[in-house]
Amino acid sequence: MTTPQDQFTDVARRGQEAVTTAMRAWAENVQAMMAGGAGGPSGSPSPQQVVDNVFDFAEQMLAAQREFAKTLLAAGAQATEAAASQAREAATSMTTRTVEATDALTEKAAQAGQAADEQVSGTARRARNAAKG
Repeated sequence: MTTPQDQFTDVARRGQEAVTTAMRAWAENVQAMMAGGAGGPSGSPSPQQVVDNVFDFAEQMLAAQREFAKTLLAAGAQATEAAASQAREAATSMTTRTVEATDALTEKAAQAGQAADEQVSGTARRARNAAKG
């Protein structure tokens, strides 16, 4: 099982990859826009091409962010479940130990009470015998 730290490290790595992919796509779009030459009078892209390229880039960036957010949420949910599971196990263990300790103390108290009863009975018997004698 991977640790929560490993999961968050993996999520961060995936996020960096998503940003790198989006930046690469943006760079390719800019290069295509500059090299395209199918545009206005000076060979620059038409306003329609610029708008399309900007929105294409935004779409790619938004998709990468969505994927990153989903991955982050999944890792967070796994980490939360792992922590909750460990807390449940710790609580169960602590409850078991408390019950066992309480049972042991109850048994010792009962034995001490029985020993005290025997001692009091013996003392009372000796006192009666001394009084008779």
